[in-house]
Amino acid sequence: MKRSLKFFSILACLVVALSSCDDYVSDFETRKNEYEIYYCITYSTVYDFHNIAYINFTAFDDPNDPLKYTGIARQEEHSIDGTSAYFFEKRVPRGSHIQLSTFVDVPEALPNTKAKIFIEVSKGDSNNFVKVVSAEADCPLKGNPLTISYDVPNE
Repeated sequence: MKRSLKFFSILACLVVALSSCDDYVSDFETRKNEYEIYYCITYSTVYDFHNIAYINFTAFDDPNDPLKYTGIARQEEHSIDGTSAYFFEKRVPRGSHIQLSTFVDVPEALPNTKAKIFIEVSKGDSNNFVKVVSAEADCPLKGNPLTISYDVPNE
């Protein structure tokens, strides 16, 4: 009797452990109640944009460890090398306010230069993004960046 009780308790522990394996996701993977965000920026220009164009977007990870999720919104800025940049935020909490902006750090607007930005959202499925907001402008400068924002659904 004692032996069968011990066997049953070990079997119950194994069943519980194995059933939870399917639900395991790592710290940087999007969970079912979170969203994945795709930030995109492109410039149409004939100029060399090496380190004069910047992108600023909302992130939710630790600035010292990008694989560590904090769930706290913060703005992250990067210079872009070239005329386009793409960034993913994998764990965006429901109801978050996110923002994307860009500018070119030059004294005056570059002729024949347009910026296009957009934000796409997916609820935990990297293959099913939906464009939710976009904007286009002539060469945005540091004092007047091209900015869009979006409130992530709270569902």
